[in-house]
Amino acid sequence: MKKKQSWQELAGWRHFDVKFYYYMKVTSLLTTLLFMTFAAKAYSQRVSLKLSNVTFKVFLQSIQDQTNVALLYNDHLIENKRISVQANQVELRELLKRELPKYGLDYTISGNQITLVPSAVIRTVATENRPQEMIRIKGRVFNSGEPPQALSSVSVAVLGGSQGVHTDEGGYYELEVPKGATLVFSMVGYHSKQVPVSKTENNLTISLLENVSDLEEVVVVGMTEMQRKHIASSVASLDIKSSIEGKPITNLSQSLQGGVTGLQVQQGSGLPGGDAASIKIRGISTLNNSDPLVLVDGVPMDMNHIDPVTIESVTILKDAAAAAIYGARAANGVILVTTKRGKAGQINILYDGYLGMQTPTILPEFVDAPTYMRMYNYAQVASGGQVFYSDDQIAKTEAGDDPVNYPNTNWTKELIDEYSPLTSHSLSVSGGNDVARFAVTGNYMNQQGMIPQNKMDRFNIRANTSVSLSKRFLINLDVLGIRRNTMYPNRPISNGGSRLLDDLYRLPPTVLPKYPQEEGWPTIYGRYADIVNPIAYSEVGGSIGYQYDQATINLQPKWSITNDLNIRGQFSYRLNSDVYKQNRDNYYFFDYYTKQLVQTWAVQRDAYSEVRDTYYYLSGAVDYSKNFGKHNLFAMGGFSMEKFNNGYWNSSALVSSYAKVNYAYADRYLLEASFRADGSSKFGPNNKYGYFPSVAFGWNVHNESFFNVEAISNFKIRASYGQLGNENIGLYRYQNLINTSNGTESVWGNPDISWEKVNILDIGLDMALFQNKLSLTFDYYDKKTSDVILYPSVAPSGAIGSAPLNAGEVTNKGVELSLNYNGKLSQDFDFSVRPGITYNKNKITDLLGGPYISGIEINEKGSSIKSYYGYASNGILQYSDFEADKTTAKVPVVAGQGPGDIKYIDLNGDGIIDENDQQIIGDPTPRINYFANFNFRYKNVDLEFLLQGTGDHDYSGNLGGKSAGYLWHPLNMSASGGVPTTYRAANTWRENNQDAIFPRLLANPATNVLRSDFWLFNARYMRVKFIQLGYRLNPAFMNKYGIKSSRIYMNVQNPFIFTGVKMADPESQGGSYTYAIMKTFSLGLTVNF
Repeated sequence: MKKKQSWQELAGWRHFDVKFYYYMKVTSLLTTLLFMTFAAKAYSQRVSLKLSNVTFKVFLQSIQDQTNVALLYNDHLIENKRISVQANQVELRELLKRELPKYGLDYTISGNQITLVPSAVIRTVATENRPQEMIRIKGRVFNSGEPPQALSSVSVAVLGGSQGVHTDEGGYYELEVPKGATLVFSMVGYHSKQVPVSKTENNLTISLLENVSDLEEVVVVGMTEMQRKHIASSVASLDIKSSIEGKPITNLSQSLQGGVTGLQVQQGSGLPGGDAASIKIRGISTLNNSDPLVLVDGVPMDMNHIDPVTIESVTILKDAAAAAIYGARAANGVILVTTKRGKAGQINILYDGYLGMQTPTILPEFVDAPTYMRMYNYAQVASGGQVFYSDDQIAKTEAGDDPVNYPNTNWTKELIDEYSPLTSHSLSVSGGNDVARFAVTGNYMNQQGMIPQNKMDRFNIRANTSVSLSKRFLINLDVLGIRRNTMYPNRPISNGGSRLLDDLYRLPPTVLPKYPQEEGWPTIYGRYADIVNPIAYSEVGGSIGYQYDQATINLQPKWSITNDLNIRGQFSYRLNSDVYKQNRDNYYFFDYYTKQLVQTWAVQRDAYSEVRDTYYYLSGAVDYSKNFGKHNLFAMGGFSMEKFNNGYWNSSALVSSYAKVNYAYADRYLLEASFRADGSSKFGPNNKYGYFPSVAFGWNVHNESFFNVEAISNFKIRASYGQLGNENIGLYRYQNLINTSNGTESVWGNPDISWEKVNILDIGLDMALFQNKLSLTFDYYDKKTSDVILYPSVAPSGAIGSAPLNAGEVTNKGVELSLNYNGKLSQDFDFSVRPGITYNKNKITDLLGGPYISGIEINEKGSSIKSYYGYASNGILQYSDFEADKTTAKVPVVAGQGPGDIKYIDLNGDGIIDENDQQIIGDPTPRINYFANFNFRYKNVDLEFLLQGTGDHDYSGNLGGKSAGYLWHPLNMSASGGVPTTYRAANTWRENNQDAIFPRLLANPATNVLRSDFWLFNARYMRVKFIQLGYRLNPAFMNKYGIKSSRIYMNVQNPFIFTGVKMADPESQGGSYTYAIMKTFSLGLTVNF
């Protein structure tokens, strides 16, 4: 009978299979024999050493010098290790086995490459005779560049075993490994990587990160990247991982505090949706907007709309040489934010989330009702009035038997939630191959406020995609979507969440929040004079909602014409939408003051408004980079166009061209030069264009042949000078504006108005010592702002607004010093200490038409910007300052003053206290800012905390109608009252307390609320910004469940502050109706799959 043929045989594949398996077996045998030969040669080579207390690096280099073995290792494995060894023709294997374990090290071998690894991760190879189940793994190895490049000659070895191969020219590899094995990928110049082999995955593609020193580190600078060793300008990189990882920050700006010297970050509020920090780079250099330019992936954007998990790097450009490439908007410095992109290799899934509770750092404690009644009576009588509360009323209130008619309300407890929840969840997925890579991140955050109906919900999604259409053409396409909903209780007058605190500070404890409800009757709320009951409008007053939406697309093509010449482009479009919604019910009040039942606040249903704005950005650039001999050259030139339109038919445009050159000779002598020309629609034809040049020089002294100081590994001297611009001016200020209601001119224009110009000199020094354990950076800078834009207080016509003028000049000088020390006490215990300090002082050197006074603030030639202005004082007037009648003063006083009032100084000696005795009395801007970051790691446990603070500066308790004013001037019936705090009550002047801190209480304390240094307090402080304790779960254990790494952490933000200021937070400076900065306790988890 004829034998049936299988379909494989009919197709002729059987013969192919036999040949294929034959060749595979032969190839495997030859490969195994080859590596066994290499391994045997590596093991059998002999070395002779006589070393005494040398670094481990010298020890390893001595081995390589005597053998043909390549030793691979991560620098951190041998950092701080010293060794003494003697060996005479000892086999390499015996030497390594003898010496490495003493230092917590072991090794794997692949061919003629030996890789050092921590001994803790070496697994014992099974010695049982039973065969292990093997699986075949294949894949590819890339670098982490963009686009990624395949890496050849990468060692791929089994951890703890002898199997190993190398990648071919295309980066491919293939080998058989035991199930459950871990592969070690290693190559000279790259960080080694350990990857557990999945039981179900036989294709393993990865990326390796370059192992570069601090000097070789690539830093994002203006429109390009540079190695740190070639940078001659003042550029600082934030350790973004340390600043963000595991910290419950609601805005990215909060994470910048304590990160870089010269970067002043001040959080003014803890209001959900309104807690972004104020940022200044090297202080204030103008009377106008001093905020820095923030660029996210090359496009101006609010950094606080970004999920911190998506951030790859943050770079601060401080001086003119670094920032001049951004010209007209860079006068206040530049912050460059780069988001993460996908890497070629395995799909990477990252979850980062936390749950937390927030509580106010400082919340005033007010007096109870009986104390308030007595103090109120005292203030009334002292002002010539009558007692308002009878002794019987006070006694019944104190007894507490009738809380409806004689209430004793603690409004803080009634209104403020002691703890409010905060949660955030981020999920990121990234990966790809050499053709396409992606990184997609979604984030949800919910922050509840400490007051009712106050919360913030935020949804972010970002998708960054990179596509290599060919080896030389790359396209990056990024999409960002944001929705943020913020809600506040609908306060009938001057709404807004923080305004609720205004009512809290003013409502007496003698007012009942709401009366017992009777059947058939509506709820009746208590009320006092014009003060709105916050319980009422929080419960039934409706709400106000703000919805912010943003959609952004960012397209960046790059064509590498040659390896050295690139053409880049960028197009970005952003649409913002702000929607305002409001609704309100009516409700009833029983007015404590009039003893009448009143109905107030009409019903309002779904009031709605929307404003949309758009932003367009288009740019193109050509760059060329070349290394030839000892010369390193980078040059670029390009253009950009931007246009902004908002919903009120206002628009502005900016057209720019720029050029930049960087040159380094022998890594010793550095040159940076840049030039930018900007044309802005904000200025008239006479001054539409501005030109901004800069130059910087650097000298790497440590690379000189004459410099031979073993302790110093880096010594760079820098100097730069250049000009920047400031176009922060309103639209159409170069032409007269017409009032559309009557057709008359309302504001004069100035066709000659021009840019503010900032000239900056910077001299700096960078050093690294003791094998880079200690690094130091020092900078001195001198900024001079000319043509400062002013608005004269007296207009040409009283009915028409004044025209802007370029008529001011400001100098701003300072020094910065930062240190960074990395230490290792053992293989398991390392630590770092990173302190920094900045001194900065500004001065107005020219001011046309000055001084300009606004409330307590003054801008005057010779003074600091926004100095405090008022009367000088000398304590409190006592009975000894008056005749026996207690009304005739022996010293100059303000009319109506008596014992217990503030004692003002007659500066001009004319015997009268009047406005001629006023002077500059203080400065709200600290000259010294400092921080110190401490980081400790023991095995899998890490501990980090940050101290941050300021030097002497002034906090004013005399801020007019602001809530801080209520705290310092309670019971002031001429300014809407105010309830005394327990601190104010205990330290108020009385006949039996004449050594008090504060003046007597008056119902109309006109003379005690004058602007004076009496109400200035030294606002220096030191704050513990955060304390964080983390634990990284055992990787070997977690790998069994497909988890690459995981970490749990506990964090507390703003736990402690040390300051002399009472009743207010010196960091927030007691701004208008200040919402307290929050203390946050959180528990979080980070998992990488």
